[in-house]
Amino acid sequence: MAAINQRIPNFLGGVSQQPDKIKFPGQLRSCHNAVPDITFGLKKRPPGEFVGTLTNATSTGHWYEILRDGDEKYLVQITPANSGSMPIRVWDLSNGNQQTVLPSAGSNVYSYLANATEAYGLTTIQDYTLIANPQKTVAEGTSLLATALDGGNYSFVRLDTIAYNTEYVLYDTTNNTVGNPPTPNTYYRVTSLKVDFLGPPATGTNAINLAGSTWGNPDAGTRYAASAPFSFSGGDNVQLTGNLYTDHLNNALGASNVLVNGENITENIEGNLQVNGVAYIASNTANFNNNTGASADFLGYTQDYDNRYTATITLKNGGLIRSTSKTTAESLYVTVITSKGTPNEQKYRISVEAVEEVQTYRDVTGIGYFKTPKNPDQGVLSMSTILKGLRDSVNNSSNGLANVNAETVGSGLYLNGTSAKNVNFLGGSVNENMSVISTTAQDVSRLPNMNKHGYTVQVSNTAELDTDDYYLKFVADNGVSGSGSYEECLRPHNFNGTAADQTIKLGLDASTMPHALINNRNGTFTFTKLDFASRGSTENYWKDRDVGDNTSNPMPSIVGKQISNLFFHRNRLGLIADEQIVMSRPGSYFNLFIVSAIAASDDNPIDISVSDVKPAFINHTLPINKGVMMFSDNAQFLLFTESDIFSPKTVRLKKISSYECDSTIQPVDLGTSVLFTSSVSAYARAFEAVVIDDDAPAQIIEQTRVVPEFLPKDITMSSNSASIGITTYAKKGDSFCYHYKYYNADNKREQSAWYTWNTPFGTYQHMFYTGGNFFAVVYHNGSYKLCRHEYVTDTTSDRSYTITDGSTISLGDQISTDRSFEAHLEHMTIPSSIAGYSQSTTEPARSVVTVPYTVGSSPVGFYMVGLSGTDAFGESIAGVHKAADSSSGNTATFENIVLHSSNSKIAVGYLYITQIELPTYYVNLGQNAYDTNGDLRISGINFEIGEGGHMLFTLKNRLTYVDSAGNVVKDIEDYVQEETGIITDYSKANTHASQLTKSVRVPIQRKNDKYILDIYMNRPFSTALISASWDGIYNTKRHVRR
Repeated sequence: MAAINQRIPNFLGGVSQQPDKIKFPGQLRSCHNAVPDITFGLKKRPPGEFVGTLTNATSTGHWYEILRDGDEKYLVQITPANSGSMPIRVWDLSNGNQQTVLPSAGSNVYSYLANATEAYGLTTIQDYTLIANPQKTVAEGTSLLATALDGGNYSFVRLDTIAYNTEYVLYDTTNNTVGNPPTPNTYYRVTSLKVDFLGPPATGTNAINLAGSTWGNPDAGTRYAASAPFSFSGGDNVQLTGNLYTDHLNNALGASNVLVNGENITENIEGNLQVNGVAYIASNTANFNNNTGASADFLGYTQDYDNRYTATITLKNGGLIRSTSKTTAESLYVTVITSKGTPNEQKYRISVEAVEEVQTYRDVTGIGYFKTPKNPDQGVLSMSTILKGLRDSVNNSSNGLANVNAETVGSGLYLNGTSAKNVNFLGGSVNENMSVISTTAQDVSRLPNMNKHGYTVQVSNTAELDTDDYYLKFVADNGVSGSGSYEECLRPHNFNGTAADQTIKLGLDASTMPHALINNRNGTFTFTKLDFASRGSTENYWKDRDVGDNTSNPMPSIVGKQISNLFFHRNRLGLIADEQIVMSRPGSYFNLFIVSAIAASDDNPIDISVSDVKPAFINHTLPINKGVMMFSDNAQFLLFTESDIFSPKTVRLKKISSYECDSTIQPVDLGTSVLFTSSVSAYARAFEAVVIDDDAPAQIIEQTRVVPEFLPKDITMSSNSASIGITTYAKKGDSFCYHYKYYNADNKREQSAWYTWNTPFGTYQHMFYTGGNFFAVVYHNGSYKLCRHEYVTDTTSDRSYTITDGSTISLGDQISTDRSFEAHLEHMTIPSSIAGYSQSTTEPARSVVTVPYTVGSSPVGFYMVGLSGTDAFGESIAGVHKAADSSSGNTATFENIVLHSSNSKIAVGYLYITQIELPTYYVNLGQNAYDTNGDLRISGINFEIGEGGHMLFTLKNRLTYVDSAGNVVKDIEDYVQEETGIITDYSKANTHASQLTKSVRVPIQRKNDKYILDIYMNRPFSTALISASWDGIYNTKRHVRR
């Protein structure tokens, strides 16, 4: 046998349910109402400082917190609004004061919160806390985009080039396909004319003497020679109507047959009549002297001259004969008068001698038609003339385009009417003089730069696909027509008909989308629907679609589903509905529609679906450094990007593990990993997931492996502080909560400890961490109390007492052993008033304190602790503690102490007790190997206590038996050792942070497996266990008593 001494370096390992033989040093059987702090040791848990009573809180509400920044933090409770009561209540986290929520109770806006049977989804972005009702089905809005300009029945005819002698034709393709325009008329063009001199008719007859193109005239001189241009269309020298000769009026033949029903059927048949005269000797008459006839009397000849005239025709323009009959065409003539109005006036008949066929749209009905002059001599060529001609032709009520109206806009015609979008064109030899754009276009460059305001066109990126089509709307500078620009827009409602796929709803129904609780920054909050009418001066409302259509810019996939979760990541708002994940545009949190249908943008929303072999409805989301972790009932997924840009083009979603996950317990972010729970067995299990690489599965570690029967499976709440390194679980309505404390150093888990707390008076309703504090809502004595537990101590003279040894040591800067310690009480508060009463004949000396909550009729566990100042007799009360003797309502009475109403500073609250049970210790052989077979008798255990306060060591016998009389007999009686007071010492540089320490030895004198040692911190003071060592007698061979 040999004496042995071994050290227990700390008590930071928390609870382990493993056999004591394999526990690590520092692990415990029980650790309750304590905190294993790597700086100060295993210490009593922080007190629960009373912040305020949460007025109007209810038992049916869901609890949330709004942590905007370091200064503005609020607690929120939401109750399904099935009645007229106020369903939202907000309290200031700093003092528990209820804030005003607008509008008042009964407003219809609260109906959004009705019928929620599960927790609402919440996330806070600046002053907006978005709230999603998981029972509210997202719906499309009922607002329809305004019907397109003129009902979408329009087109635009752009005049691209102008040319002489060109037909411009607009026709309706309703009855004529684009490739088969209307049938043109077969008319004729003159290729040859002939001329006849019109001699006077025979006396007494109506016959016309057609003398041909050559004739004689006995008149002297060539006075009938002439040159006369003419046109079949008429003119001063062309006779189309009346009789040829006014002196023969009865049944005289007309001057022309080109008129049909009073209308000239010829156009632009033009030429020149040239009449030339030549004198010739018509006869020679011999003259004789005395008429003898004798040659000797021959005097010479007398010559008689006549004139021979020849008329010729020069055809300058074959023009057009608007007749489909060649016979008719070749029988046409007009009368041309030369030297009209003079004595030399003559008349000629110009007749068609030969024609050729001409295909033309002249006189085709139901079209718009205009033909330009043949050449500059025929007329001025201008765009305005062509457009006016086409416009007038289209608008002609008798033979224009039916159901189409034309309006000149810029270099084209805006057509509207029920048939307007069916209009096509012909123009030029290869149809390049015009172009028609209706509601669709292939080439943006072909759009007119002047148009009608509101003109919308569908542009097809790819002819075979509809998914990449987009829409442009013309915005006129003057709001009517003319110059302007095209802007991308949403397809108008019923743009190309009234079928179901033509129905274009603007956006989402804001009454079914998450609503906002807005912090007005003046002590009030406003709950509002995020629609355009409620937006105020902000842009914070659910946006409608601006571009595209139902194919290129469809409704988000959450439509028809219920939003169960909200999150915020990479400057995008995320919404979860079943297996659908939708994220807003970056920076535009209420816009779930694409930026542009022209091209994919990194700023477009993200809309993807989780796919797995099992149902993958997402219950939880947790943004982490690598991306967003998502949890379904049976798997974990990571939404991430390998790029610097988080966009629809770069985002990826992959499954990283397949573990069951509680649908009601929110996973928590530990800083570099994630902790989630599963309750498929008798107890809940906690798994830590570490995502090391995007392409590698997550590393999963079960952190409850050492405590498999520790976490109840019906826990309902979780919270975490990565900065402190604590995760907490609890069940709503229970008085216990379960903590997991962890500490990493150099990528190594240096601490992994489980322990429990309880609130001795009341039950937990809600909990969360913020700013180094653990907040808990506790239901106690009929009210809901908000308590704060400070992990990062911010003690002041209002809540602490000071202990000092009055000395300092110089180390450059003075370091003193003076230190402030908080009283440790639950619902701890500073009394609002203190009244001290001296002893009387009927009453003992006493002090009555008033607190801001109900103590009740039973003062059990209600204590006071002196912080500073003096009592009524001038005695210091620092560190004085006492249980209340009686209580009533919100007052408590402490007898045999007379406090001063102003000089006595005390804290009051309920006592809670820390309990620690040490394991059985075995001889450590090194490398965490223990001799469990040797014989070890523990002589005693030496404890190092820091932040010294009251501590109770209870040594109990492990083995008992029942004697013959039925009495429970212990092998050795229990032993209790109480330690109080504080031994002060100087602080030394580079030593443990605790400045006040104490060494305590607890005698054991029992075999290592024959006792149980419990340690209690049962007074309202700070106390901590730092380390310990045990000594005893050890034999490698065990002796067994038989």
